[in-house]
Amino acid sequence: MTDLRLENVAICLNARFVPSRSLPTQLERQLRPNIEIAKRLNAIKAMVLWLMVPAKDLADGAILHFVASNELDLFLTVSEKQIFHSSREDEALRNTIGWKFENAWPLAWYFGYHSPDISGQMMTGEQMQKILFKYTCPLNWKIEDWLQTKEVVSEEELRKLEDLFYCMHNAVRSAQMGGQTVPPGFDPRANGGVIHERRHALTWMLSKGMGWDETDLST
Repeated sequence: MTDLRLENVAICLNARFVPSRSLPTQLERQLRPNIEIAKRLNAIKAMVLWLMVPAKDLADGAILHFVASNELDLFLTVSEKQIFHSSREDEALRNTIGWKFENAWPLAWYFGYHSPDISGQMMTGEQMQKILFKYTCPLNWKIEDWLQTKEVVSEEELRKLEDLFYCMHNAVRSAQMGGQTVPPGFDPRANGGVIHERRHALTWMLSKGMGWDETDLST
């Protein structure tokens, strides 16, 4: 194992996650441009605002202009694009938007928010509000201009955190197949889904040229 992997396995074991000792360490990972990471984060912001903020408080046009002027449709999946053709009162969509919060946390961490935890607990609404108002681009700005005001974490830090969640995701997958590889009280499906979504964002950031749905999440 590399020193990085040894350190991450130690973190996992200390938290009572048991990843496989045979996971590969030489993975094809290439950092994508900062602007792409910023646009994916702000695409999530637009989806959250569309579904979670009443139209009387934030007009449709303001969100749609933000999406169009920053070409955020390039960082939305086919199904995500449909959100902006749906009612802002759609309860089914609201009930699934929480997973986007989990995607947003690692992306916001890249721009200065604190590191995503490994407990598997879902983000609170208060946490997401802080990300929306302090770690994303204002609706009347261009993301390229906003990016100039931000510092990002080092590639080394990103690779280290991505590897940690890769190891944790492996432990989660093993638990989902019946293994005793996660802490007591950790739900392999619900809490495991949180780990999966955070890992998705981290691995996507290191998957230059790959679309969101094309991200390799194998363990």
